[in-house]
Amino acid sequence: MRIFLSAILSFALVAIASAQEAVTLAIDGKPALVLQAPASAKTTFSNAFINIKTAKLALYIWAAPDAKVAGDAVPRVGELIKSEFVKFKTTSVKDISVAGATAKDVIGSGNEADDGDPGHAEVILFEVGDHVFAACVHGEFDDAFREKEAMMAVLKTAHAP
Repeated sequence: MRIFLSAILSFALVAIASAQEAVTLAIDGKPALVLQAPASAKTTFSNAFINIKTAKLALYIWAAPDAKVAGDAVPRVGELIKSEFVKFKTTSVKDISVAGATAKDVIGSGNEADDGDPGHAEVILFEVGDHVFAACVHGEFDDAFREKEAMMAVLKTAHAP
């Protein structure tokens, strides 16, 4: 019976490990952030940016230049996310924890950059190593809020390279 349970446990651990894929965000060619994305995710990279897309998640992550701590980036959230979400107006900011450090959970309203539709965005400002990052989900109506759990599952895996 122990052998059978050991085999099932080993299989479960392999299945969990293979259900995620490590992705790295680089700044000026240097790895700065490692995350575990769902294996089914399509990822897009450019300097200081990564986009992780699945059927239930469209997560955008940017490096926040010149920010030393997450709080430094709060006044610049609208500028950081403008390629995806414009006219951002903060409605709430609260402290949370990401990667073992204090992070800022910023929620606001505005418009989607691609079509101008009104909506909401949720931005998590967090620190890893010497960098601050802005992770964003957004959408019309409550789309951003429905993606928060999936976003936080990815951010829970954030660590330095």
